[in-house]
Amino acid sequence: MLVVRAVEDQPSRGIRRGDVFRIYLVDAHHHMGREGSHRNTPPGAYSYYALLWFELRRMAKDQLEKDSLLFEPIRVEPPSLPWKCFSLRDSWERMNNGWLVDRTIVFPYSDDYAKSSDRTTASFRLSNDKIAGWTTHAPNSTRLIGFARVDPTDGKTKSPDAAVNELNRAVNNLGLRGLKLHPLAQLFVDDIQDDITKRVVVRAGELRIPVIFDTRNIRTARKIKALVDDIRSDDSYADALRGMRIILGHSAMSPGDSLLHEIIRDPLIHAETSGLHGQDIPVLFKTAQERVGTTRGSWSEKILFGTDYSFLSMQAAEVILYLLSKSFSGTLADIQRILGGNALSLVQKPFTTDGPSGEAPRQVVFNDEDHRGLETLESLILNLVRNRQWDVASFDFMIPPRGTWPDVRPHPTGGFSGVYDNSYIITLVANKGAREVHIWVRQQSGKTSTCAIVGSRAQHTLDTTELAFQRVDPFLLSTLAEHSVQIESADRIQSVLLRLLEVP
Repeated sequence: MLVVRAVEDQPSRGIRRGDVFRIYLVDAHHHMGREGSHRNTPPGAYSYYALLWFELRRMAKDQLEKDSLLFEPIRVEPPSLPWKCFSLRDSWERMNNGWLVDRTIVFPYSDDYAKSSDRTTASFRLSNDKIAGWTTHAPNSTRLIGFARVDPTDGKTKSPDAAVNELNRAVNNLGLRGLKLHPLAQLFVDDIQDDITKRVVVRAGELRIPVIFDTRNIRTARKIKALVDDIRSDDSYADALRGMRIILGHSAMSPGDSLLHEIIRDPLIHAETSGLHGQDIPVLFKTAQERVGTTRGSWSEKILFGTDYSFLSMQAAEVILYLLSKSFSGTLADIQRILGGNALSLVQKPFTTDGPSGEAPRQVVFNDEDHRGLETLESLILNLVRNRQWDVASFDFMIPPRGTWPDVRPHPTGGFSGVYDNSYIITLVANKGAREVHIWVRQQSGKTSTCAIVGSRAQHTLDTTELAFQRVDPFLLSTLAEHSVQIESADRIQSVLLRLLEVP
């Protein structure tokens, strides 16, 4: 988490010199695996973020001397529970660094594992297995979000259903939470509007996962927009449209093109910043403010921060510093949306895989005035991980509903960035058996907190990380209310939760 300090008074925003703010960062474009000389694993990602922080500080020092910053980056802070998770074992502790970025969306390169000579094996099958291995087990599952890759041309060269079947497997069996498509690398630029690509994108929408396309030019972006319009015009795809979310990687390398900004006015399409540097950066944001505007929501809801590591490295620092500079006319809420909030909103479906559902929802309600209850709860979960009884498949903070991201508040008044660091969903998977549950922690009004245990595969389960009652299944809420255990003492939380989790 990036911590910044106001360099000067900003009366129109109610900000005073010296006010300190926390910004939650999500890298929406990051590769792992191996492709030629490019190799990356979770430790490599965290080391990169540590180097990026040093570069950010160096560049900030130069800009402070030129009086060009509104906010100075002063330190990084890890979120509490993920940091504690990385501290559980010595081998994990060595990766407990690089906390400039809190969550990272990772997907395969066009890598050495992508192709198989077996005509019955879909492209990227082994690559997706590797991404799942890195992103769905502790401790990396508290920091990484795994996306799959498929090759739509498998629909021509292998079998008509090959790419769609691999996407189903990656999401439903492996628990990956999005999809990366690369028209240039997989040679389907001319087939973006064809059935082989449409079937994959439609299925992603039905699965309610976002799709990031690598877009190297505006022509590719135009084809993707046409694909979305084709799908929108067919009533049979209504269900897919409700879950469809498209990201244009690299902003089509056309940050000032009026067509790009017309395309991202589409409510289903967003831009991403990796690859931009120098004057490309202000051009993207200024043109978005002018051309996207607020006709269909705030312009800043349409852009995601990404690095494209390991193909690119320190250019990402330029994007962050521009957003903190006097040249950027947006608010701190705009900055938080771009640097993390938008990515979290697009990847809002909690981790889940297919399997037996038999898990009745239960809830513990406890007084947490002194935060002992939450500390006891988190210690219990971490002990279950340390003792290899349960594994953490994912960790997601709750976020505001789309379009309601609040102003960022300074530290003395809570330091709230819009990411609810006291309300979250942890997906636990039993190391023996097939149990998979969501642990849903919420701080209620006043001094009360709740911890719900919800079957991730149940008919009535958590299907969003947005913290709003209207977004949660009403049957689930009523069932939790009927099956609540009230605890007066924090000392009882451990015994009650162990019983509910059926841990001996």
